[in-house]
Amino acid sequence: MAETTEQASVAPDLPTEFTEIEMRCPPCNAVWSAPVARRVNVRTHPDARLGILLKTIHWTRCPVCKQQRPIDAIFEYFDPDKRLLVQVRPEWEYHAGGGEDWYWTRYEDLVLKYQDVDIRVDVVFGLDQLIEKFLGGEDAVRRAREEWETRQRKERSP
Repeated sequence: MAETTEQASVAPDLPTEFTEIEMRCPPCNAVWSAPVARRVNVRTHPDARLGILLKTIHWTRCPVCKQQRPIDAIFEYFDPDKRLLVQVRPEWEYHAGGGEDWYWTRYEDLVLKYQDVDIRVDVVFGLDQLIEKFLGGEDAVRRAREEWETRQRKERSP
């Protein structure tokens, strides 16, 4: 019995995972592979939280015309300290895919996927929902901007 209690207090090991996605630039038709996170573990990769709060995660630049492009990729935000895993889906899916019915279907899929892992799961549509619901809202965004500006000043100063 002691082992079960001890095991339950240890956060699961769900590492950050990356993959590549093929991108196509509409103006110049260039094709390239861009890296994307499939899952971010904010304990092992704390800058991922900063990238989410600043909405700089999942962007790429066309290698030909240099235009920035968002990468519309589904990913999982994992905070082992809070035992929380949130699947972040594109915001347009909620509006185009059936609203609440779409949410509950995605939520059920996620629950089944992690049914053997001791974590709380949820689904959000877009970074704004993730930030508002789980990351501290506008106060957290403000602190992230301040942190980023402080880092930039330190890098510029000799």
